[in-house]
Amino acid sequence: MRLSEWEEYKGRLLVQLREERLIGYLDPGAERYLELLNSPRLVVTTSSCIGRITVVEGEWHWLREGARIVFKTHDPVSPEELERVARRFRGRLWVKLTGPIFHLRTPSLRCASKLLSHARSSGFKHSGVISLSPRGHTVELMSGVQLALPLLDRELGELAGILNGALEEGRRRLDELASRISRDPGACEP
Repeated sequence: MRLSEWEEYKGRLLVQLREERLIGYLDPGAERYLELLNSPRLVVTTSSCIGRITVVEGEWHWLREGARIVFKTHDPVSPEELERVARRFRGRLWVKLTGPIFHLRTPSLRCASKLLSHARSSGFKHSGVISLSPRGHTVELMSGVQLALPLLDRELGELAGILNGALEEGRRRLDELASRISRDPGACEP
């Protein structure tokens, strides 16, 4: 793909991203990361999640059928919030923390390699190139920050502290990653 074609493609995706922000589709606070991650000329984000806490009702939290999300936030939680959710639902409840995950596209394998280097240096050890295409290679940036625990009433204060600490660790890693990519784009600049 020629550089001019890439820049036109990236421009279209960034317009779509601005539209998604206007309709409230982006996670609260995601804009600051997206601005940094999209700053190199050969990089564009295609999806983003800055990390979240969810409560799932069901036998097992990983099931697609027979389990449902009953609470979701991208912010720290209080023991009182967890208690309100626990009282409201009767089934087995699981509280999950999922760390940040972003998908970036680049036309350059050298850039993809640089992105992965920054990702691993920032604690995003579960990252990798997930597709190769003439329209751009997709790099998934995923941290190892995650928790999944049964929600039990007697532990809510301690559990909120653990969840909030893990959410903050994911954001710390995301801050470092976004900063590294924007400061040192290397092969991500033509």
